[in-house]
Formats: sequence, C-alpha cells, structure tokens
Amino acid sequence: MIATTVTMDDVLAKRAELIGPGGFFELEEKDVDGHPYKIYKHAPATSIEILQNARGHGDAEWIVYEGRRYTYNRFFCEVDACAAALQRSGIVAGDRVAIAMRNNPEWAIAFAAATLSGATVVPVNSWGKTEELAYALKDSGSRMLICDAPRWRLLDSVRNDLDIDIVVVPDDRDHRAGERVVEWEAYVDEGRGLDFHVAEPDPLDLCLILYTSGSTGYPKGVAHRHIAVCQSVFNMMYLGMLVISLEGAREFKGGATVETPLLTVPLFHATGLLSGLHLPIMTGQKVVMMYKWDTMKALQLIQAEKVTSLSSVPAIVQDLLANPAFDDFETGSLIRVTGAGAATPAGMPELIKEKCGNPSRSAGYGMTETLAVGSTMSGCIYDMKPDASGLISPIMDMRMVDASGVTLRSGQPGEIELSGITCTPGYWQKPDANAATFVDQRWMKSGDIGYIDDDGFLHITGRIKEIVIRGGENIYPGEIESAAFGMDEVHECVVFGEPDDAMGEELVMVIFITPGHSLQEQDLRNFLGERIAGYKVPRTIRVAKTPLPRNASEKLHKLKVKEAYLAGAY
Repeated sequence: MIATTVTMDDVLAKRAELIGPGGFFELEEKDVDGHPYKIYKHAPATSIEILQNARGHGDAEWIVYEGRRYTYNRFFCEVDACAAALQRSGIVAGDRVAIAMRNNPEWAIAFAAATLSGATVVPVNSWGKTEELAYALKDSGSRMLICDAPRWRLLDSVRNDLDIDIVVVPDDRDHRAGERVVEWEAYVDEGRGLDFHVAEPDPLDLCLILYTSGSTGYPKGVAHRHIAVCQSVFNMMYLGMLVISLEGAREFKGGATVETPLLTVPLFHATGLLSGLHLPIMTGQKVVMMYKWDTMKALQLIQAEKVTSLSSVPAIVQDLLANPAFDDFETGSLIRVTGAGAATPAGMPELIKEKCGNPSRSAGYGMTETLAVGSTMSGCIYDMKPDASGLISPIMDMRMVDASGVTLRSGQPGEIELSGITCTPGYWQKPDANAATFVDQRWMKSGDIGYIDDDGFLHITGRIKEIVIRGGENIYPGEIESAAFGMDEVHECVVFGEPDDAMGEELVMVIFITPGHSLQEQDLRNFLGERIAGYKVPRTIRVAKTPLPRNASEKLHKLKVKEAYLAGAY
C-alpha cells in the first residue's frame, strides 16, 4: 500500500533512522587526502567486491539484448575468460583499458573483466568522431581498446598513430583486422580455461576515467576511485530504502516478478554506468538493452520482458508515452517512469499519470565529477516538490557562493560548490583545470547556479557559462525555457544570448512547435510576459522547421542551436 500523506518531519525522522548508529546506511567519517568525509559504513570497499558478490545471483537473468539472453553465470563465464585474456596480454593493475561501443553485453563484459584484472577503465563516448575518439585514447594513455566495428572503422585511418592494441566486436561489415587487432570472440577464447589473478586494490586506487561531454573544446578525463563508485551505488540504494520506508514497497504488477529496467542511457555516462550496470548487478536485476532508441521496439520490449522502470531524458519518455500505438501494448508492468536531465515539457507529469497510473517519479542533481551524487528524490518525496532537484545526499556537502567566493546564506542563489567522498580527486593530467575547479583542495566548483530552500530541497536555476548579462542584469536561460515549456505548443525550446551594442547581450529563443499544433509569436510573448519579468522575454524568437539538434544524452544541444542561428539557419 502506497502512503498518501508524508510530511517533511516524516522524511527527516526516517532519514535519521537509516543513517544513524545501527542503521543499514549508517554514516561514519573517513579521512582522505587530509580531509574528513562522510561515508556509508557498510558499503562495499571496491568495485571488485561488487562484481564478485554478484556471482551469487547464479542462473537469474541479467542482460537481454537483441535476442540474446545472459544469466549471471553465463555473464561471469565470459568475464573470467576476458579477464584472463587481458592479463595474458600483459594488462596489469593501473593500466588503462578503454571501451568504445554502443550499449551491448560485450560492453558490460569488457568493463567487468578489466575491473577484475585491476585496470583503470576508460569508457569513451561512442558518439564521438575520429578526432574525439583518438583524443580520449591518447589523453588517457590507454594500452588497450575494446570497441565495436563502427568505432573501429572511425579509428582505422589513425590506428598507426595510437600505439594501442585493439579488440573489435565485429558486425556484418568488413572491419579490416590487421596488426595488433583481434576479433572479440577469438580474443576471449584465448582466456577460456585459464586462471587469472583477481586484483586486490586499495579503496583509494583509481578505477575509472570518465570523459566529460563538454560543448566546447576537448573533454577532460574525470578520475574516480573504487570507494567513490561503491559509495555512489550505496547512495542509490539509500534513496530507494528511504522511499520504501516512507510509502511502503511498490508491488510488481503486469506479470513482472523482478526489477527490470529498460536501459536508454549510454553506459559511458556516469548515470548509465551506475544505474544501468553497478546497481542492477549488485541487486540482482534484469537489464534490457537496446541497440538504439526506437519507440516501437521499446514498446515491444516492455510488453515481452515485463519492464518495470524507464528513466531517461524527457524527450524519450514523451516519445514513448505519446506514441499512438502505446495503448496497443501491455505496459502495466511499469511502476517507475522518470523523465529528467532537461527541462520538462508541458503536460508530461499528466501524461505519465494518464498512461501509467501513478508510477514512482524521481529527479536529482549530480555531475560526472561527483559520480552522479548530489541531490535526489523519488516517490512521495518527489511529489512534495516536483520542481526541485531533491534533498542533499547524506554523503555530500553543498554550499552556494557568490562571484567572489563568499558563502551565501541558505535560500540565496549562487554557484554550487560540492565536497564529498564521490567527488573526483582531479582531472586526469590537467593541473590547470584542477587549480581552477577546486577550492582549498576540497570544495569543487560546479558551474551551476542554485539555492537550497527552507526544507532542504535543492533548486537549480542555471549555469554560469549560460548566463546572459543584459544591461547589467544576470538572466538564466533555464528559467525562460521552463516558462516556455508551460505551453503545450512548445515541444522544444532553447534560449541563449547574442551580442548587442546597446545592452551587451540580448536574448534569443529558438523553438520547435509540437507536431499538429500551431503557435503565433505574439501568443508566446504574451504567455511568457505573464510568467517572467518583461526584460527576460527574448528580443528574438525563431521557429525551427525540424526538431532541434541533441547531444549523446538526448538533451538539446544549445551550442549547435546557437551556431545554426548565427549562421542564419533559423
């Protein structure tokens, strides 16, 4: 039975119980690099402990992908063979092993094998082109790359410059294997029947380098330790237990018998890696993967595999729920549906309720640099303040500062600075970036603007780099975008600044109108004028004839929209 009335006092009391002495999520203090940090006392110590414990799930299903099915036993049989092959190839603790593939079972096998062998895994953005892929490999100093055939074809022309061994998961096209290149099956077969040494790292050893998906310049490698991965996964479990303790457990329905998420987020992202691999493998879930997002295919999988949860960016959630064929499929197994990571289109909460009853929804704030830890909320806590970004994690400290670095009072918006055990110890071989990011070697600048309200909920209002300064007034585009999404006719919206001699900058809005609707510019201006200050209503509004460009996370790509506008495309 789901509780209908939960107060803030209830939340605080249950939180104190869970993280207090004797609680499963009990906190303790750990000194790292000369600073005290809060950690979950009972969390696993290393990523290897998470993987080794998962062997106990046995013949339970683990991964479903394009007609292939992996039990945990079958998965670890492949993992052990791959790990043995890696060590046979000379991979030792601390070596970097890169992975560049779409989501697939081989991605997960390679990740687990490299981790068990002691390597530092480098998940590479599989949406990158040749230059971006090559940069990540060179910058990380990776000794080996495990990739799919499309990524191999992109790198073939620069392979001789990389000085790297490559294992390729082939497709039905010729990938021209050559010197220092071997196909996946042949490589893994080399390790079958061989013993390998399971690494025994210190919790503070590096295990992961994630590359940021910056919109300008080359991305930076974000280094992470074993302890950070374990604490982040345990933090996800804490959130789940907090909500269950408040509202009761959500029972499976629609024929589902096990937690079964549909993975739509790339595994090379922190959120995808943690919620799509680490958390499910730790808790014995079944994960359904897709070659690429396809709404009809997703509906078929939800029906066939009894998918229980879908968490993605709003665009994907909306595509699924608004599909005319949605009601033709059995989707009653869905008990968790979340659209997060970008502004929420008008009517989405109502659409979720209409199509899925009353599923648990969630929201949060985190960064690649914090391994997705920051603030979170779901279920009854989300329902308290759906416009917020959640309550601050028990293992994260957060403060807001002004432009001069002075800490602001609670409720005042400023740049968010974070300090916690999951924060990166630094960017890979980027001392200048580290000096610009960290304050007193502990507090990490986020570049995001926000505030914490009287109940402890975090609210995000914008990004420093996106601020438009018009006539001396700081304007946050996110506020204007959110207001515009209040119109059903606005399907996509991006706001940015352009130079202006008189005001310094003026606001520009580019929208894509919801298919089947029409919208007059003046109606949009009137709508905005009733909800935001007059000086925040954009001087220029353009309507795109086609959907706006997106990045690898399916978020609207603001820089590309701005570049297209300046080039006269809108």
